[in-house]
Amino acid sequence: MADYYSPTVVQPDIPVAAMTPLERRLLCELFEHEGNDQTVYFFASDNVADSAWIATAELVELLGQDNGMVSRIADVVRAEIAKGDLGEDEFELDFSMIGYDLIFQDIVRRSPDLDHVQIIAAWTCTKMRPDGFGGMATVITADDVHSMSTASYIEEVIGRLGEPPPST
Repeated sequence: MADYYSPTVVQPDIPVAAMTPLERRLLCELFEHEGNDQTVYFFASDNVADSAWIATAELVELLGQDNGMVSRIADVVRAEIAKGDLGEDEFELDFSMIGYDLIFQDIVRRSPDLDHVQIIAAWTCTKMRPDGFGGMATVITADDVHSMSTASYIEEVIGRLGEPPPST
């Protein structure tokens, strides 16, 4: 059986002042992190987590600490809480459906120090499988999210050369 990995880095470090407490808590659930009172470096040694499990009481408390900042993930969390049973000890947020890019985009929108965030991921596999290697780069600005995988890059270059893309 092959194991797939996607080590990932987020650059530059994210200013703490540009994040709501909820955003920071969620990003710290999804990514490994290092930082101080000023900035946080987010990364994943193996894979970015697909879900965040947070105590329901803590999640409700974090929603009240937005300091007047607009946060689309707070709206998503409120909608998810409205659907769920608040009697549970923990609440799961499925980021395979939500995506973390909207958190970073809101951070860029409100931060005077950031004009973009870039996320770079490598795709590796413990066996030499053709679908187990490559990578992806994402650039998030206040207005757009642009991503391209290495496979997309190769198809684009081959298309410019006038050759059909290789079949997979």
